[in-house]
Amino acid sequence: MFATIARNIGSAILVTIGLVGCAMAPTQEMSDARQSVQAAHEAGARDYASHNLRIAVEYLEEAERELELRYFSRARHDAVVARSEALKARNVTLAIQEVEGEIAQTGAPEDVVQRATGLLLEAMQAATEGKDKKAIRLADEAKTLLQPPDPDL
Repeated sequence: MFATIARNIGSAILVTIGLVGCAMAPTQEMSDARQSVQAAHEAGARDYASHNLRIAVEYLEEAERELELRYFSRARHDAVVARSEALKARNVTLAIQEVEGEIAQTGAPEDVVQRATGLLLEAMQAATEGKDKKAIRLADEAKTLLQPPDPDL
């Protein structure tokens, strides 16, 4: 009997802790989301990954409204989504910018540069459509094309 009472008290404490955790403002999540959106803006995501950046900004704005209304659980969720989308936008932007830089500085043959440029354009199109994984994959393929051959092979 004592074990049952102790188990019930333990369960009640865990539930209470869980409810208190949910009722707290998502301060860290909001901060992370704001910083990620700012980093995406600073990287130039407006020019390269506007789809993901727009989604990030929309979710962040919604999270801020929900925070004001004290809908903490919703605000937390939307802040996490905003951060995720902002990180995608930044990563796509950096991948595309890196390939642009390598194309500008490469000494690769013209046919290689043309193929890399074609992949870069495809990556940019994928980024515009919000296909971040495809955009990064294509940018990586272009980057690989531009690498000089390994003389040891």
